[in-house]
Amino acid sequence: MTQTTDYLAPFSLWVCVRRHYCGDGSLFVEPAWTGSGAHTGPILFVSRLHAHLYTALRNRHHGRDDSNHWQCVPLHAFGLREHIREQGGSLNCEIAFGFVADETGALVIADGEPQVRFVELSFTVADDIGDSTFSFDPWAFEYMHVEWLAIGASTLHPTFDWIDAMSDAAFARVLDAALSKATLTRDTPDTEHWAVYDPKPGRWIDAPVCAPLHALTLH
Repeated sequence: MTQTTDYLAPFSLWVCVRRHYCGDGSLFVEPAWTGSGAHTGPILFVSRLHAHLYTALRNRHHGRDDSNHWQCVPLHAFGLREHIREQGGSLNCEIAFGFVADETGALVIADGEPQVRFVELSFTVADDIGDSTFSFDPWAFEYMHVEWLAIGASTLHPTFDWIDAMSDAAFARVLDAALSKATLTRDTPDTEHWAVYDPKPGRWIDAPVCAPLHALTLH
């Protein structure tokens, strides 16, 4: 049975997944996770471009216990409800709106995984709930918009629909440009910065992190 997700959000959302076949022949679709401690969960990207950047970088630089089989899919093509049930019925979702960087703007690839800056939203799904629509709190997206403006990426938000509507060939050119201009580091930075790629000016934009992770959670 094909699993899908209906949701309400101001942007289209994207997820990075890899597929495993279990011993009984069933298919398990695993989403990429991030975070630590109590703040961990699957990554949902608000930008098609950032989602594909994450996927490409993880496939290229994956750790010894990882693989290069990650793919980017729209959230509506992923079974979020079923995944939450597999995790006990309650789950944090980490809504990524940028990448962790060092003071030079280099993206941090820790243990082969690009590190992302995110807002955390929590969802609970009861066993007796059938088809449902996930509603993503508008506050999270308003916060991201303020952060993009603060970092100097004033034209980023309006590009999302433009990027979503691109043909595969046009999108591949933008993705290749972003990858070619990215610098990377495997070192943990002393002072954390974060970065976004804005396709309109065609450049990476970075700035110091002003708010700690716990200030970016919403339950």
